[in-house]
Amino acid sequence: MRVADIMKRDAATCSTEDLLPLVMAIMTERRTRHVLVTDGGATVGVVSIGDVVKHRLDEALRNEQALHEYIAGTPYH
Repeated sequence: MRVADIMKRDAATCSTEDLLPLVMAIMTERRTRHVLVTDGGATVGVVSIGDVVKHRLDEALRNEQALHEYIAGTPYH
């Protein structure tokens, strides 16, 4: 079977200038785990649900560390 016979032709896309919440909304609305990233009409990359989760986890861990430092009275770096 050829890939062309089973591929989606209306792939979810975003721009390199779009913000992460929009990409998350696209993934949710389209019920997809991948979004093609375009720049000037050319595909330049892919954002996966794993990329989004990793970024959000890193962000949550940084916020948690900042709160711990704040509570402990540790000066900001």
